[in-house]
Amino acid sequence: MKTHKVNLLLIISALLATIIGCSKDDAEGVGSIPEFQSLTETISSLPGQTFMFTGVISDPAGIQSINIKYEPWFLNKTIVKSDSLYKTYNLEYQFKVPSDAIKNSSHTIPVTITNSGGKTITKNVIVTLNLDISKPVMQVLQPINGATVLIGNGDEIDFDITVTDEELSEFKIESSILNETISISGTSYTYTKSLNVENSGSYTFKITATDVTGNTTVMNILVNIPEELSFDVMYITDVTNDALLVADLFGIPYKTDASVAVEEDGFVFTAKYYAANPNTQVRFIPQKSSFAPYSFGANPNVAGELVLGTDASVDPIVLPQVGYYEIKMDLKNKSYTVTPYTPADTPYNQVYILGRGITVGSSSTCINNTTGATSCWHFNSGKPFVKDANNAYLWTVDVSVADEPNDEGANGFILNANPSGWAPFWRVDNAEDPESTLLGNGQNYVFPDDALGKDYTFIFDTHLNRISVINR
Repeated sequence: MKTHKVNLLLIISALLATIIGCSKDDAEGVGSIPEFQSLTETISSLPGQTFMFTGVISDPAGIQSINIKYEPWFLNKTIVKSDSLYKTYNLEYQFKVPSDAIKNSSHTIPVTITNSGGKTITKNVIVTLNLDISKPVMQVLQPINGATVLIGNGDEIDFDITVTDEELSEFKIESSILNETISISGTSYTYTKSLNVENSGSYTFKITATDVTGNTTVMNILVNIPEELSFDVMYITDVTNDALLVADLFGIPYKTDASVAVEEDGFVFTAKYYAANPNTQVRFIPQKSSFAPYSFGANPNVAGELVLGTDASVDPIVLPQVGYYEIKMDLKNKSYTVTPYTPADTPYNQVYILGRGITVGSSSTCINNTTGATSCWHFNSGKPFVKDANNAYLWTVDVSVADEPNDEGANGFILNANPSGWAPFWRVDNAEDPESTLLGNGQNYVFPDDALGKDYTFIFDTHLNRISVINR
């Protein structure tokens, strides 16, 4: 029995020796070394961003494992292909940088390849946390998007464009009349150019700025180049932004008178205006609710020269003294004139507001001033305006507007200057969208539902037949 055990041990020992010897021979027989055919050795990223290790690895003996290790980021990834030994392997491994990593810091991460014979090779990947993901910043000072410039004999369009970035690469401008691609560098670049336009029309300029990382910023700028401008209506205003143009119930801006002469139709407009303060600033606009796309003002360096703008930044026409002015503008010859004048009509002693749904202080225009009875839309219930201390033609009154609780019917108003009779009276030219008052004529104005429950100031000029209602 002992003899059999000894023989079995000898057999097992011989088998193990054979196996170990074969394995040693196999390992010693692997003469190849793993090779990086390619490897992205420099990577830019950011804290919290994900990047990828990429490369191509080969070994004729077969690749046993790939290890990527970096203890500061708790990275220790070993890729083992247990199904077969790849002689060529495409490395693609994503890793997210810890969010608490320090921006602009640099990190060396070893990538180690082991083949089937246990032989290894290591290369380092340098990860720098300085990735530029910001697009270039572009500022277009000229031309203004949507600008309108009359065609002339010189350079119609001036370009003044500045782009900034950590490192710029390219500036490009594309259009049907101008195409340029410029290689640039550094952190800032300014493009300036004056362009002569031979044919009228609308032109769109596509402007592209690119940085070295490939981030791009694109802006499209539209410029209109007409032969001439003409309009059916023109307004004058002393407000300075679009919000104020639409903040009133009605009356702002003020409509001008259009010339009906054949050669002036569409080009010449005359405004009459009262300047309540010295150096009042006014501008002309052909669209009622915005300063864009057209606005007209003065050239501050050339007296009487009318200039075209695209917003409220156009220089205003200045009225130097308090008083009435006639302001005439001519689009054809790009001129304007300012003429002060004194009204010749007789001022009224008092002006009243009549109607329904209107309260002045605590007094309703539905309460008869003599009897105290309910009497809406009646001259006996009219409530007085306050005359301006400096202008006998100018009147104001603060009112509250609400649905009249004691009388059915429309909530609205008319004006008169007689507490004992109807005449003289004023109504509005257009009940839907008033622009002026008509003496002894016109339509009753009815407040829309969304105007109820609000407070307003009425400003009425009996000389200009102009009324505006603004929110208080």
